[in-house]
Amino acid sequence: MDILNKMKKTPGGLLIIPMLIVAIINTFFPQILQVGNPTTALFTNKGTMVLIGLMLFFSGTQCRIFEIKVMIKRVGPLCLTKVVIAYGIGVLVSKYFRAEGFLGISIVTIIAVLTSCNPGLYLALINSYGDEVDASAFGLLNLIVVPAVPITILSATGGQGIDINTIIATLFPFLLGILLGNLDENFKKLYSNGTSMLLPFMGISFGANINIIVALEAGVSGIIVTILFYLFGLLPLYIIERVLMKRSGNISIAMSSIAGLSLVVPTLAAELNPTYEKFIQVSIAQIAFGVILTTIVTPLLIKNISKSL
Repeated sequence: MDILNKMKKTPGGLLIIPMLIVAIINTFFPQILQVGNPTTALFTNKGTMVLIGLMLFFSGTQCRIFEIKVMIKRVGPLCLTKVVIAYGIGVLVSKYFRAEGFLGISIVTIIAVLTSCNPGLYLALINSYGDEVDASAFGLLNLIVVPAVPITILSATGGQGIDINTIIATLFPFLLGILLGNLDENFKKLYSNGTSMLLPFMGISFGANINIIVALEAGVSGIIVTILFYLFGLLPLYIIERVLMKRSGNISIAMSSIAGLSLVVPTLAAELNPTYEKFIQVSIAQIAFGVILTTIVTPLLIKNISKSL
């Protein structure tokens, strides 16, 4: 049975297929995954941050110092634009609609989605539609995907401070990987397939955050959230990459999917500000809907747009 190659034929399949399978299990038979460690730690969302740390480290070992300038040149403007847009919309929503947001979509959901990026899916897609420098940008993308970014924006719009420790903690594995990979070429060889090996487990971790029934209950608001994500989270980035950067646009598309990790933002936001507590359940449902939909749509977008170029 040639299962692996069949998975690889699906854009982002190494991440998407395990994610959807575990999402189904988590929806209908969640007790299966709660039998105890190490099974629970490996096949649920318990190890999400460990996996992200490892992927940051592995991608860092593959990053040559002389490529960093090119990497930042390619992805830096897109990441910065994404954060600036999210912050700007956060300020506007906070000013005119307050925490409740609009159309049943709270500011927590809006910021969590607009700042979201699924680096695992990005890596899976860019392996097919990009080059090694594009792939090395995985580490940079992880700097904006961590919950610290939306929480920081929510804090800024709410008048609270920035957690520098979280930023340092995110940078450290990536920088350590860069250091070791550049000091000794053997580390680069040792971890050359590390990110590919972790993709299915990243998919499992994200899938364990998703309850399909709860996601579908988001209904129309979940669709609106997804449309807003593509309208403000993809279109400006695609225009910048194509028109200003004179590139294919594959990077902006590949980085435009909502990550399962964003599902933790509503809970963290409520811990920061009790005002957000009443939005938690609805927000999680809306984000989960967006995770499922963008995980399906984004690979199709990059596949069809790449063919048309």
